[in-house]
Amino acid sequence: MEPVTLTLMIGVGLAGAIAFIAGIIEDAESDAGSASNPNSQVQLAPQIGHIIRYYDKAIAGEPPQNGLWAASACTIALLLSWRFADMGIGQYYAIFFAAVVGAAIVCLVQGCFGVFAHLSRIASFSPFKQPLYWDALLTPLPYSMGLAFLTALLLTLLAFVTSGLLGNPFAPPLLALLFGISLGSIASGTGDIQYGAERLYQHHIFGSGIPISKMGDIDLKGEYGFRNSVDTPYFCMRLGGTITAFAFGLIIFLDGWTRLFTFAGEWTSVILEAIVVAILFIFLVWLEKFTRDSYGPYPGQEDL
Repeated sequence: MEPVTLTLMIGVGLAGAIAFIAGIIEDAESDAGSASNPNSQVQLAPQIGHIIRYYDKAIAGEPPQNGLWAASACTIALLLSWRFADMGIGQYYAIFFAAVVGAAIVCLVQGCFGVFAHLSRIASFSPFKQPLYWDALLTPLPYSMGLAFLTALLLTLLAFVTSGLLGNPFAPPLLALLFGISLGSIASGTGDIQYGAERLYQHHIFGSGIPISKMGDIDLKGEYGFRNSVDTPYFCMRLGGTITAFAFGLIIFLDGWTRLFTFAGEWTSVILEAIVVAILFIFLVWLEKFTRDSYGPYPGQEDL
C-alpha cells in the first residue's frame, strides 16, 4: 500500500471518529444549558407560573455559537503550535498541546458568557416571581464548561486532521468555523428535539406533539426531586447525542472518501451519501410501519 493512501485512510478514519465523538459532546453541551430549540420552552415556563431550576445559558443560536468557539480555539492553537514547534516540540505534540490551551481559553469565555446570560434571563423573569437559585447555576456550570472544552478541542483537532492528513486547502481556523456551524446546525435540528419535545414534556402522551396551548408547560419534577440541567444531558446522550454524532460523523467520514475513491470525481461523496440516505429512508419507513402494526395507531389516528 502506498504511503499516501495509508495516510489518507488514517486521516479519514480519524476524522470520522473525532466527528462522531464531537457530535455527542456538543449535543450534551447544548442540553446542559437549555440552548437552541428547548430554550424558548424554558423561558416561557415562568410566564405561565412554572418555577424552574434549569440552567438557561443560551448565548446565541447553536450554529454561530459553536462556530465561534471552534474558530477561536483553533486560531489560538494554530498560533501556539508554531511557537511550540520553535521550542523544539514535535509537530503532533505541539498541535495537541496548543489545541488543549485554545480549548481551555474558550471554555473560560463560555463560562463567563453563560453566567451573564443565565443571570440576565432569570432577572427578567422577576415579574413572574421566578427566583434565582444559585445551585441551579453553579451545579451545571462546570459541567457545561467541561463539555464546551471538549467540543472546542475535538473540532480543533478535526480541523488540523482535515487540513494536514486529508490535504484540505483551507486554513484550520476556517475549517473549524465551518465545522462548528455545521455541527451546531445538526444538533439543533436533530439532537435537541429529544430534549425540547420529549424530555421537557414527559408528562404528556408520547408522540402527541406540542400544541400552542402547552408551550412552556414543561416538566418541573424529575426522577429524584426537581428537574435540573445536569440529568438532562445524561438522558439525551443515549438517543439525541447519538443521532447528532451519527449525522455529523457520517458527513465527515463520507466526505473523506472522495480522496480514496474517485470513480465519480467530486460527485463521489454526493453519490455515497445519497445511497446512505436512501437506505435510511427505506429502513425508517419499514420501522414506522412495523411499530404501527405491532403497537397500534397513535392516539387520535385510529381511523387512519
